[in-house]
Formats: sequence, structure tokens, C-alpha cells
Amino acid sequence: MILGSDSSASSNHHVEHPHRRTSSLVQGKVYGRDHEKAEIIRLVKRHKLSSSVTVLTVLGIGGVGKTTLAQLVYNDPSVESQFDHRIWISVSNKFDETRISREMLDFVSQGTHEGLYSFARLQEVLRGCIKSKRVLLVLDDVWDDMNDCQWNQLLAPFNSDNAKGNIILVTTRKPSVAKRRGTVEPIKLPGLKEDDFWILFKACVFGDENYEVKGSLRTLAWQIIEKLKGNPLAAETAGALLRQHLTSEHWSNILKNEDWKSLHLTRGIMPTLKLCYDQLPYHLQQCFSYCAIFPCNYRFLAEEIVRIWISQGFVKCSHSGMRLDEIGRLYLTNLVNLGFFQQIEEGYSSNNQTTYVMCALMHDFARVISRAECATLDALQCNEISSTVLHLSIVTGRVYWYDEKFQEILRNTLKKVKNLRSLVLIGQYDSQLFQQVFEKAHNLRLLQVSATAGSHSFLCGLVNPTHLRYLNLQDAHVWPEDLPQVLSKFLHLQVLEVGLCHDTSFTLERMVNLEDCGERLIFPSLERLPFLTTFKLSNLRKIREVSVPSLQELILVEMPELERCTCTSLGDLNSSLRVLEIRSCPALKVFDLFEKGHNFAEQPSLFEGHNYGTEWKLWLPGLRVLTVINCPHLLMPCLLPHSTNVSRLHIDGVPTLLKMEGSSTEKLEISPNSRSGENSGETLRLDGKILSFHNWGDLKSLSISFCGNLTSISFRSLNQLFSLRDLRIVGCRKLFSSDVRPELTDEYAIGAYRFGLRCLRSLYISSSGITGKWLSLMLQHAQILKELCLNDCPQFTQLQIEEEENSQPNFISAPETSSSWGPDGLLCIPLNLTSSLEKIAISRSPYLRFYGNKEDFAGFTSLQELIIRCCPGLLSSLVHNDGNDVQANRIWLLPQPLGQVVISHYDHKTLSLCFMGNLTCLKKLEVLESPGLESLQLHSCTLLEDLRIRECKQLATVKGMQSLVNLMNLEVQENPSLVSLQLHSCRSLEDLRIEKCESLIALEGLQSLVNLRNLALLNSPGLPPYFERLSGHYELGPRLESLHIDDLSLLTMSLCNGLTCLQCLRLEKLEQGGTRLTDEQERALLLLRSLQNLEFLDCFNLVHLPVRLHSLPSLKALSIVCCDDIPRLPKKGLPSSLERLVIYDCSTELKEQCESLTRGKLRVVMND
Repeated sequence: MILGSDSSASSNHHVEHPHRRTSSLVQGKVYGRDHEKAEIIRLVKRHKLSSSVTVLTVLGIGGVGKTTLAQLVYNDPSVESQFDHRIWISVSNKFDETRISREMLDFVSQGTHEGLYSFARLQEVLRGCIKSKRVLLVLDDVWDDMNDCQWNQLLAPFNSDNAKGNIILVTTRKPSVAKRRGTVEPIKLPGLKEDDFWILFKACVFGDENYEVKGSLRTLAWQIIEKLKGNPLAAETAGALLRQHLTSEHWSNILKNEDWKSLHLTRGIMPTLKLCYDQLPYHLQQCFSYCAIFPCNYRFLAEEIVRIWISQGFVKCSHSGMRLDEIGRLYLTNLVNLGFFQQIEEGYSSNNQTTYVMCALMHDFARVISRAECATLDALQCNEISSTVLHLSIVTGRVYWYDEKFQEILRNTLKKVKNLRSLVLIGQYDSQLFQQVFEKAHNLRLLQVSATAGSHSFLCGLVNPTHLRYLNLQDAHVWPEDLPQVLSKFLHLQVLEVGLCHDTSFTLERMVNLEDCGERLIFPSLERLPFLTTFKLSNLRKIREVSVPSLQELILVEMPELERCTCTSLGDLNSSLRVLEIRSCPALKVFDLFEKGHNFAEQPSLFEGHNYGTEWKLWLPGLRVLTVINCPHLLMPCLLPHSTNVSRLHIDGVPTLLKMEGSSTEKLEISPNSRSGENSGETLRLDGKILSFHNWGDLKSLSISFCGNLTSISFRSLNQLFSLRDLRIVGCRKLFSSDVRPELTDEYAIGAYRFGLRCLRSLYISSSGITGKWLSLMLQHAQILKELCLNDCPQFTQLQIEEEENSQPNFISAPETSSSWGPDGLLCIPLNLTSSLEKIAISRSPYLRFYGNKEDFAGFTSLQELIIRCCPGLLSSLVHNDGNDVQANRIWLLPQPLGQVVISHYDHKTLSLCFMGNLTCLKKLEVLESPGLESLQLHSCTLLEDLRIRECKQLATVKGMQSLVNLMNLEVQENPSLVSLQLHSCRSLEDLRIEKCESLIALEGLQSLVNLRNLALLNSPGLPPYFERLSGHYELGPRLESLHIDDLSLLTMSLCNGLTCLQCLRLEKLEQGGTRLTDEQERALLLLRSLQNLEFLDCFNLVHLPVRLHSLPSLKALSIVCCDDIPRLPKKGLPSSLERLVIYDCSTELKEQCESLTRGKLRVVMND
């Protein structure tokens, strides 16, 4: 973040200042954001030759510094030098194509365009001005997610003929904008790191980042910083208030009242966030602000938060025919897309479910704007509560029992509030205090108790039943005789959740009232609750039987002794159920719905042909979520899902079924049952008796992994996956491993135009036994396939491209081989795929060879990426001799569109890459593990940017380096026969790594590398003498930022004298020197005044660190890794600028010394 620039604040006030025409030069110092800036610059360089516009998005909450980061990139000299024009436009909350186009022209044309009002004419003039030019366009603070037509029209001039490498940098606070407009993953801007934020905070408060804060002010400062959440604008807001009086009293008052959260500060953080809030429709404002009653970082499940909103009447019926829960989910999606909630990906929660959370600053804002109606009484923050509050949460801890002040505030609060609609209790409480609340709270709609009682039980009988819609009792304790009476009078109750946490010490019998039938404990009947829609039981360990009425949601979690779940009205429940979740109920054997499902499943007529029967179609027709996990005795209907509406399906740990997880519209993953393992049980056939494929018509991705006993998939069933785009088969050795039966090929011929793979984009097969015939049949119907990836399929022996006159693979005429695989090893690629495939990756198919003309393989007119690894026969069959001599140069004719090629295990001596029409798009080439290769020729690779050559033991020459004028990255590793590299033409080179090249004695043209930024020279003993000979004639490029070496003598050579920009120095395996650096080497080290990161790696001989290490003025990070013999730090200590010290796998003495070093901003990281 910058200090002294108003960009952060002003960028968030475009209602008052709608048009900021240009990017001001960054004034003052910038704190943090080095990583994000470097990432954007890397992407800018990576896409410099792209034929389409690249849109980079910077996403973050208001005030976090998006505009500042964009300015840093915009004004960076290395960025400026790459573009012919740079344009900065502030879009703000009104998307005006005409105004934006006119402002673009102001940057690229000398004339005035105020008289032009036609958008089309402005675009025409703009196109002419930027034709054949590379342009950087910054669209700052984009709010409106304009429609695709508007967006495409605006950017049309940048996509015109001959446009190369144009970059659009968009800053936005809305995830929906970043998702729809970005062509790469957004740069998500979090709060500043603690160290950077502390320096910024001091600069904002004292005007001096080095100011030494002492005593009580320092303590208060860190308490305030914790509340500012790393937001730079929040630091500026608080700083302006704090610097008015540098006294403990003044700071304590600001901390207590949190004055920086005021909505009345002209340039404060809260008014900035309110600009987005004011754009929301009223119903979304209600839903967002209501959630302020929950603690910060409270994680909601989607179903939970939607139920809560519905109980409060926030979710309104529409005329679209959607149910309330569907409308509520749409509300949640909108709030996520607009940045008010964040989605936490699956795998975070214990149940492996997606959760939603407000970030800390958004939660603070929600509390500010809702304080008149929503409040939280926190034992750690005893604030007064307004009498107008309608929604109240009380969070208590141990302080509740001994803090008299909090108890007094709690009593006074409970006396004030008379119109409560929501009450949430979290922590510990004394139910006597709440008696008057329940007697007076006639409008209570929601009661959630996630708390434990003290000396008395919860007086739930006092709750007024008139309006209660949502009752959630977790860790609550009710009188044994109360629950049936309480439940019976809640006639309007819609949601009932009852549960007990694992760590509770109370007995179940005091949790709920139970019928005692010998050893059978039965949950009370719910038939008297006619409006109940949601019922959840969790962690009730002695319940044996549950009877449920018609519901929309039924959830049973961790009920270890539950044996039976019955339905009072099976037909009604079947029609109404939307969510069914059963987890960890190991004793459950009987569930009426599933038993009924088995009765249906026994009717074989339901599975013949395409007539699945009307009766089955009515089975659970509205089910959206089905989760059954760890229920080993529960027999389920095999046909899944039961409807096309299933948004989430998760089956695991149930008998007779494979593990299945996904949704009917997105992705389905099938793998072995966690209880049965990979290779147990009888052979399986995946067909209409297992999955109701007719309900998977909208499925986008199907993954089948490690199903060792799966032998086949019904093609008649696959025929119904009309929308399938991605198919992955991994570790299924028996699947499709048999010959193709004639009747199945006939089935293909009949249904060729209806086959479900017609939308397939990506096919990935790994470690599977599929034969060439089966795969060829699949490819016949994957008419628009983009990616074909085959890994570890040794059964494939022949690869050919279909002849033009054939419509079926030519199995009969394919040449036989001596391989035991026979004709089943033939893989035939249909001719139509030569124009659609963009990626081909074939690995670990050692017997595969290509049959056909060499030009045939070069005929893939859309191929952009080609990977061939561990397929020596395939590579040999793709190259041809340049002449009749066996020793002649080997030429590989490649498709012209190829942008990336990776090969390994090439077994000829020479390789020359050529391209159809002598035109190339190749940008990245990797040649790996080819011990027989002696000469690599790259004359035709004129656009190459990234070259990596590894483990080519006999490689002696790389020819054609003079053509690599665009090369940016070169890695040459483990090529012991390579003697020299010609780098004269590689003026664009930025990254160079030479490692384990024992014979390499020359890097000719090194002086041409004026743009070199990162250099690594390791285990190449011939290079230091070469550099010594260059001393006095050449210095390493002044732009060098990172140097990685294993010979310290390089530092003392004159070619290292000009390293004025070096920031990172890695010293690895310093075997040439003694136990310490020489005086000359230490002096050379101290000349690196810009050095920020110093690393000692695997320096087994090194005993002493540099004596004057403390004199490095800019050093921020020091790493000592695997240096066993270093016993201690230098006597004079470490640099005062040091912020991070890493000690890994070092001596015990060194670790003990470093443990005591944590001071101020220094962070010490060590392993055990």
C-alpha cells in the first residue's frame, strides 16, 4: 500500500468523483504487494505474443489497494517498455461505452474528440490509432457487469487484425466481474501481511515508518491493528483519528468506540464499503445485514442460511414458479458474486461440504449498518444494546460466571428488548435470566441455542409458540417432561434441529424426552407439527428409532444406535423431500423410503430399452441433495439419482454401491466404496441398473477411478449423457479390456448421431485396460474433442489417422505386429478430430508406433499442445531421415499451430523440428531424458520463449540458437556432454539455469543478455574459469535480481561488480571453499547493498557464517537449511532490517540460539 496517495480512498468514492481520467504517478512509499505486482508483470510478459486479448483481473474488497497495485504495474518501467500505448480509464459505477472510448482516444491520439458522439465512429478511429500496436488498457474500479455484447464491442479494436499481446487489466470488488471478464485466474488481493501493515500503520499515525512506539501506546496500537484486518484504507482512516492526540486515553477511547468504523468519515473504510451495499436490492440488504448477529468468521452451510432467511420472511415468492429455498439459494449466490460472502471450497468443513463466510471487514460493516435492529452481546466486548433491536445473539464464555459487569449489562439488555424476532445463544447461560424474555417475546421467529446451561435447565416451555418458525437446539438441555408439550404447541414450526456436541458431558436422557421401551429409545412423534419442513438430529447416541412426517429436509448425523427410520406418510414424504442426508448411522437397517425403492428396483421392465416407467419417474421427484455415508447395513435403491434436480450426491460406505460424489448438472466422481476397497467383491458393470443415466443428461464431467472390478459401461446408457464434456478413466484395468462384440458396433452405427459423447471436449485415460477398438469407437463419436490424454496404456501398439473415405476404423487392414496385444492394440483417430484436437498427451506406451505418412501427423490444424513421454517407438515413427543416409539428420514435421511440445525418451542421435508451411507458433519446448540424442536443431523455432533440456547424456550441440530472439527462459540440466551454448541472439532472456553440465565451458554471447533477471549456475565446474577469463571485459546484467551459485569465487570476479539490483542470493553446496568465507568473498558479499534474501543451502562444510553479516543494510530474509556444522550466528548478530529467519535441519546449538531471537518484527521459523 502507498502512503501519500489518495488513490485508495478516492477510487472508492466515484459517486462524488465519477471520472478520474489518468493514473497519477505513485507518490510516497509503497508497503507490500511485491508478490502480486511480480505476478501481474509475469503474466504480462507471458502473453506478449498472444493473438487474442488477455484480461487480467485484480479482485478485492474496497480499500484493500487494488487501484494502487494497478498503478504500480502501470508505471513500472519494465511494463512501460513492452507497450506502444498505455491507457488508464476509471470506469466506476456507470458503464458508459461512449465516454470510455473517447477517453481511450485521448491516450493514443493527439487530436481532440469531444465532438464525436457516435460510439461506432469512436471505435473506428480508435481501431486505426492502435492498429498493429501493443496496448495496455487499465479499467479501474469496474462495478457493472455489463453484458457480453457491450464488453465485446468495447474491446473490438484491441482484437483487430495483427493485434498481438494486448493486455486489459481490470480492478474490481465484484467476484462476478472477475469471473466473467478475466481470461486467467484473478489476482485476489488480501489484507497486507502483518509486518507490512505495522510499518504502514506507523507511517499513517506518526508520519514515520521507523517511529519507535513504546509502552501503552504500543499495546493499544497492536490491539487496533488486529481490528483493522490488514486493510490499508482502514489504516489510513484509523491513523487520521489516532494522530490527533498521541495519548493512551485518546487511543483507548478510539479503540473502545471503534471510531474508524463511522459512516460519517468522508474518506473512511465504512463509507467505502457502503457504496456497494447501497447498490443492493432491499431483500439482499436484509439478508446480508441480518447475518451480523452471528460471530465473525461463522461458517454457514447454504441450507442453514437459507432456512434462517426464510424463517424471517426475507425470501419472497416470485412468479417464476421457484420454491422459497431455491429463491434463497439464488439470493446467496448473488451475495457471493457481489463479494459480500465468500465461498469456502469443499474439504474445509468436517462434513466435506461447501460453507459460506463473511470476511472480517464485511462482518464489521454488517454490524455497523444493522446496529439499530441487529446486535451481538459479547462477553469479551460488553457494549450497550439499543432497545430497538429485533435480532440478538449473546456470546458468552467463562467470563459469564464471574464478570459482574457483563451480567449486569445482560440483565439490562434483556429488560430492554421487547420485540425480539431472533435470539441466538452461544456459550454458557443461566436460563433464569431468559424467563422474562420468553414471556414477552411474542414475535420470536428464530431460536438457536448452541450453549450449555449452568445450574438450571432451559425453560423452553416459556417460549411463545405463535410465530416460532426455526428452532435449533445444540448442546441445549431441556426438562425430560417438556419436549413433547413444547413441540406440540409450535404449530407453525418449519425447522427443527436437535443435537449434542461430541465433547458434552451431559447424558442424553437430559437432552430430550424419550419413550423408554425397554432398551429402545424412540424420538417423540412430530405429527403435531403441520408446518415442519426441516428436521435434523445429530449426535444423539441412544436413539434407536425415529418416525418422521412429510418433510422437505431430513438430516440424521452420527446416530450410532439408530436402527429404524419410518415415515408416517410415505407418499407425502416421497413427494415433498428435497434434502436427505444420513451420515455415520452404522446400525441403521430400515428406512421406509429405501425399502420402497427396492420394490421398484425389482421390476426388470423398468430397465429395458428407453422406457423407464412412469412409476419410477415419480420416485423422489424433487430430491436435490442426497447424502448417505457410512451406513454399512442400509440397503439403497441402485438407481441414482432419482431425478434430474440433484444438485449434490454423495454415496459412500453403503453395501452394493460404488462411492459416488457429484451433482447431476456438473461433475460425478465414481471410485471404490471406502469400506470395500479397490479390488474386493465381484465384477461390476455400470449400466442402467446402477445409475439412472436418463437423469444425468446435464452432467458435464464424469470421473471413474480405481474401480478394479469394473468391466464395462453400457453404451446405451452413455448415449444419454448428452452434455458430457470431460471423461476421466483412471486405474480401471478391466474396464473395456475385452474385444468389441459385433452387436455393440452395430449399436454404435445405429445411434451414431445420438451418442452422448458428441459434446465431449476432454478424454483422459490412465492405467486402464481399454483396448484400441473400444477407444477408437469412443473417438468416432467424440466429434468435437479438444484434449486426448493417454497415460500408462502399454496395450496400444498402433496409432493411425483414419483415411478420408472411411467412416469406421480400419481394423482389418491395420498391420499386424508381433505384440501379444494383436489387432486390439490399434488406436484409430477419426479424420474429423484432426481439425478439433488442441492437446494430445501420450505417456508410458512403449510399444506404440505411428502408421501413416509423416505429413499426416502434421495435419492437426488446431493442435496447440503435444506431450509424448516414455514412448520411444512413437517418436521414432514420427521422424524421418533428411536423405538416404541412415546417419542423416532426423526431421520431425509438426503442425503449425503448436505452442508447446514436451518429449522424452527420444532414441535417435539427431532431431530437427520443422513446421508445416515453414510457419511456427511454438513458444515452449522441453526435451527430457533422451540419452541417445547428440544434436538438437532449432532453426525453425523462431518464436520460442521457453526451452528446457534435461538428462540428455550425449547431447553435445544445440544448433539454431541464433533464431531464438524471443527466448525468455532457458534451463539446461544434467547434460554432461554439452560443451557450449551460443547466446548472442538471446537478448530477451530473463531466466537462465545451468546445472550438472560438467563439460560446459562456454556461454558465448553472455554479454548480450541485457535483460537477465534470474541466473543459476550449479555443478558445472567449467563455467567459473570461463567467467574468470571474462573478468574485466564484461559485467552481469544490471537487472539481475536473483543469483543461485555453488562457487563463491564467482562473487569476487569483476563481472559481479554491477549487481546493483540483486535481491536474492542462494548459496548451495559450497564445497570449493573452506569452513568460512574468505575476506575477499565477504567484501564482495557486503557490496550487495540491495540484497533482501540470503540463503545457505546444503553447505555441509561451512562452519562460520559471514562475520559482517549484520552490515547488509537491506536484508529481510535469511535461510539456513541443512547446514549441520554451523553452531551459532555471527557474534555481531544479524541485520536490523531482518524480518524472517528460517532454520531447517541445522545443529541443535544454532536452533537453541535462534529460539530466543523473536523480537519486534523478526519472525523465526524452525522445524523440529
